[in-house]
Amino acid sequence: MTREHIIVCQFDENLLGRLHKKRLVVNTSADANIPHICQFVNNNQNNLHCIVIHQNNTLASTPFHENWRGIPIAVFADQMGSFKEIMQKMRLIRDLNIRIFLNTDFKENFTNIHILASLGIDCGVFFGENNLDWEALNDLMTYSVYSKAHHATIEPFHFIINNYNPTRTTDFSSVYFNNPYTYLHIDSEENIAITKNDLIEGKYIASGINLIPDISENEKYKEALHSWQEFFLQENGCAFCQAWRVCMGKFSTSIKDNPGCSKFFVDMMEAADYFLSVQHKNKRKELWQP
Repeated sequence: MTREHIIVCQFDENLLGRLHKKRLVVNTSADANIPHICQFVNNNQNNLHCIVIHQNNTLASTPFHENWRGIPIAVFADQMGSFKEIMQKMRLIRDLNIRIFLNTDFKENFTNIHILASLGIDCGVFFGENNLDWEALNDLMTYSVYSKAHHATIEPFHFIINNYNPTRTTDFSSVYFNNPYTYLHIDSEENIAITKNDLIEGKYIASGINLIPDISENEKYKEALHSWQEFFLQENGCAFCQAWRVCMGKFSTSIKDNPGCSKFFVDMMEAADYFLSVQHKNKRKELWQP
């Protein structure tokens, strides 16, 4: 069965004009004309999955607009900026179809995400360049999964607990549009890669829009899908970790300098098991309710 991938690309009218009847994730900047992007995608018989705004400044400096309403948007910002400015925009932000991601390189962002979620804003972390504070991440995960206080969703924890299956792997890279089973990345020259970083680094699996429908038969694509199996050829390391099926070696290059991923993902799996047990109990209650 042919897999219909979601295509991730920069906003390039020339490129988008060559794509037809595709689901698209469009990357752009905070000062872009978001409604125009949405309209342009739809006018070319494509379907907009999400617009991803990469905010080089703070979240507070993001020019949220009324005409963004109804458009699926993800904002990636390094820092939050002025909380006062955010609060002045809070009513509008709540009304938007938006998720806000903040960089783990800045420790205050763990608290900022906690605050945003408590205010009803769907949000999440994205992983930066520096050593990750696993304890702070664990605290945020605990709040996300176990807290009974009303709050919005926090990624990638929300994705993991809703897609977790004890008998198989759970690849949360979908949260960042990087799961090759679902997403393909393409540039203006029609080079195709399985992740954003691969596209930047020139690690292409094919070139040409016409190859997208049959990409599942592409040998480089098949190799990329099974690259995780290389971990099992190592004498020790990630493949022997109890939490392998949730992490899948995503932090293998930093484990020596910054251990802590194993404990976090074991706790994450326990949280996912807890969530499954709660769901099971609730279903039983619904089943036997008179």
